[in-house]
Amino acid sequence: MSLFVKKGSTKKEEARNRREVKKMFQKADRDGDGKLCREEWFRVLNSSGCPTSMEDVVEFFEKMDRDFDGKLSFDELMGEETPLERLFQSMDKDGDGAVTQQEFLSVCKNLSQEQIEEAFNKFDTSGDQRLDFKEFCEMIHGKQNSM
Repeated sequence: MSLFVKKGSTKKEEARNRREVKKMFQKADRDGDGKLCREEWFRVLNSSGCPTSMEDVVEFFEKMDRDFDGKLSFDELMGEETPLERLFQSMDKDGDGAVTQQEFLSVCKNLSQEQIEEAFNKFDTSGDQRLDFKEFCEMIHGKQNSM
C-alpha cells in the first residue's frame, strides 16, 4: 500500500491522489531525471510548510531508497515495487533472494559467461557466487561497495 493513500479510499480517489502526488513529484524533480535527490526532497518539504531537517531527509532516504542509488523514484516514494525489483525477481528463478550466474545468464543472453563472471567477481561482495538484491543494484548502477 502506498504512503500517500488513505485507508478506506475508493479506487477513483486513489487514482486522483496518485496523479496529484505524481504532479508534485515532477515539479520537485528540478533536474528532470525522474528521481528526487535529498536536496530536492528537502526543498519540497520545507517549501510546502513541512519543516524538516536534512537529518530527517537522510533517514527517510535510507528507509525508502530500495535500489541503493541515493535517489527516490516515484515508485519508491509511493512504496510500490520498482522496475529494478521486478527485474531482480524475474532473474531470481528459484525465489531464494539471490541471483546465480546461471539465473543471470538465462535472462541476459547477450552477455558472455566471461562478462557475467567478471561482473560477479566485482560486485559479489559476500563471495558466495550469488548477487543479493543490494549487490545486484550496485552492479546495475555501476557502484562498487566501498568497504
